Amino acid sequence: MAIVQYKPNEKDQPIIDDISTRITRSLDEWYGKGSSLDSRIPEIRSYRNCFLLRYPVSTFQGEKKTVLVKIRRNPKMESLSLAINAAIHSNIPTEYSSLEFVFSSLASAQENLGVIRPFDYIEKYHAIVMEEFPSRTLRDILISQRGSKNGTGMSELRDAALKTGRWLHYFHHHVHTPSQTQYSTNDILNEVQGYGIQLETASHGRINARSLFDAFSRKLANVQIDSMVFSQSHADMTCDNVLYSDDKKVCIIDIKTRLAPIYSDLGLILIHPETFKSQIFSGGTYLSESLLKKYRAAIIAGYFEDQPEDELLVKLYSAIKVLDKWTMYEELMSKYKGFKYLLSFPVGPFVTSYFQNVLKKYLDSINTSEARQAFRVAKPTDQSVSLE
Repeated sequence: MAIVQYKPNEKDQPIIDDISTRITRSLDEWYGKGSSLDSRIPEIRSYRNCFLLRYPVSTFQGEKKTVLVKIRRNPKMESLSLAINAAIHSNIPTEYSSLEFVFSSLASAQENLGVIRPFDYIEKYHAIVMEEFPSRTLRDILISQRGSKNGTGMSELRDAALKTGRWLHYFHHHVHTPSQTQYSTNDILNEVQGYGIQLETASHGRINARSLFDAFSRKLANVQIDSMVFSQSHADMTCDNVLYSDDKKVCIIDIKTRLAPIYSDLGLILIHPETFKSQIFSGGTYLSESLLKKYRAAIIAGYFEDQPEDELLVKLYSAIKVLDKWTMYEELMSKYKGFKYLLSFPVGPFVTSYFQNVLKKYLDSINTSEARQAFRVAKPTDQSVSLE
């Protein structure tokens, strides 16, 4: 996550003082009697979607810890006071409850499954108080391996990806209880149709919803699906929400918790690197396909371990999640104004073509014998998009 500079604001000081006082009063409970803040003035980091207030702590045992306070913001909110008073916090209590639930389920679980320790939810400020998990994101690890062939770095990526798969499997099958739920190809196609309509609307007709629907229909024509394994899903299973610590533990953050097929989370984490902006605007060359194959293989190996993998559903939901991210980008561009609106004219068809090619790759992999007849790949200069 990119950090932008926080600009001190006099309206924020009473908020900071109050939060500092609350934390000071609770330190004995959290870390033992005699624990103290190293400073009542936190380091404040401004990320795109949140402020993080960092409080270094000395525990009664002499250990060094860091308490984090997370307050949601959007990129236009430069102060804590603006963020706190905005109508953007409706799901924060649920996020904190998920932290508590996962911590209680995982704190004593397998040694390689990391977990965030939650401390408090300050309703007045919509603020989550938790212990810092010193780490790097899976995105950072992937990017650091762009030019690597093998060696320590690549081993680290494989380890992080493998443990990400294991963490996700444990979340679906042990933290929550999965169930076989009635679900058919029609339900899947209805989901595809929903994305297609959104894409056609956002692109002002440049993308053909019917063509997308037909492409999936052909792939599922001879497939019978009567049920699907559902569980509580993470619902935002991206590389940015996977943390890998120095002691080689994986922890997943920003859990939304929503009932969904287990393949929904799995599909998203598998394809997410291909939806990085740097990957899109390099035409898919920023991260090499060989690197991405190793990454995906490690995720799948970690998730399924000795259990049989349903290859069709893994590939199918990878394709569906490509649609999901494609929709996000098209809708974002459709809302541009001013200079960005003018920029969307040359950029839009390029983004469309990129996602069409990624979607083609995943759909083709479902049944390679039908690969050639499924698509016509549009060039960036095309004014309309068809998958016929």
